[in-house]
Amino acid sequence: MFVPTILELVSSIYSVTFAICMSLSLVYFTWSSWNTFQKDWLHLKKLHQIPCDRCVFYTGEYYLKCTVHPHKAFHEEAIDCTDYRSVKSE
Repeated sequence: MFVPTILELVSSIYSVTFAICMSLSLVYFTWSSWNTFQKDWLHLKKLHQIPCDRCVFYTGEYYLKCTVHPHKAFHEEAIDCTDYRSVKSE
């Protein structure tokens, strides 16, 4: 009589523990995914500020993308390029 009660108790403890572990795993996965999404979204917004494709000095070539600053063309360094000239200004 005492053994079935202990087995039922252990079984219920395992069920509750499993439910808690699964819930915590789901919460961690959601939190981690959200943080990664936010970080990547901010990085993408920063990359869209690079004006190289709208510059007069952009060549469209793979090896020489910019005639003035080829080392920083299409990199984050080019966001505030002092030599940027808009194609529309001509």
